Amino acid sequence: MSQLRMLACFAHPDDEAFAASGVLAASTARGVQVRLLCATCGEEGDIRQPGSATPETLAKVRYAELRRSCQALRVAEPIMLGYRDSGWGDAPAQYHPEAFVQAPALEVVQRLVEEIRRWQPHMVLTFGPDGMSGHKDHKAICRHTTAAVHLAGDPAVFPEHAHSGLGPYTPQRLWYVTRLSGYRLHRATLLRQAGLTVPLPEDDAARPLGTPLEAIHIQLDVTPYLEQKLASMRCHQTQMDAEWAFDNVPWETTRAILGTEYLLQAHPAVPPGTPRVTGFLAGLTGGHSGPLP
Repeated sequence: MSQLRMLACFAHPDDEAFAASGVLAASTARGVQVRLLCATCGEEGDIRQPGSATPETLAKVRYAELRRSCQALRVAEPIMLGYRDSGWGDAPAQYHPEAFVQAPALEVVQRLVEEIRRWQPHMVLTFGPDGMSGHKDHKAICRHTTAAVHLAGDPAVFPEHAHSGLGPYTPQRLWYVTRLSGYRLHRATLLRQAGLTVPLPEDDAARPLGTPLEAIHIQLDVTPYLEQKLASMRCHQTQMDAEWAFDNVPWETTRAILGTEYLLQAHPAVPPGTPRVTGFLAGLTGGHSGPLP
């Protein structure tokens, strides 16, 4: 059987590290070829370590951080869509003409369909509709990726791709990376128990994040890849506090917080009542079909 392929679509450098590095590391460890597509260079991100970048150099620095993270995860060079970070909340950056949220949906979807048809991934991974953190760029990459997965197999959609030898193709799976409901309180509580002074999160009722356990489709133990996951995270120095929590807590605390990752299967739809599984390669054709170790 031929090698399995995955296309991971995210919005900013560091999304791959803090949202899905366990899944990505587990995939490459099993021989899955992974390509990472990133919509922006994260120009509006924080600069949490003085001297690591300036507002003028942040995009270039974060792109370099992303490349190092890909190397840590054994993922190929990232594909950059070239849009601009839209910023958090009501940030003026969202109105920049090159901001990702200002990009015409058809334009972004066409690019994603082109990448799907060229790469022919068995699996596509992205954020869920809530964007995990609620970030508008995360929600946008979910919308556009979901549309592209459903349209890429239709020969009537973007027929001009045929001139480049790209035919219709539908991935076998579309997954949304998610976290459990209440994860912010869980994380803060464990860090406080480990002796760190961290604030408890604001009331989640005002801005609920995460997915209830009963709605999770795939629950992955990524502890065998935890060192690799941490290495990927550490590549994003501009986005990390100088006193990073996971450099200052016992391994058991780190494992309890970061050792499990969760996926929702968006395509094909999962029938209600289907039991949650602990692997995600089973049933895929074209490569190894066994569960993750």
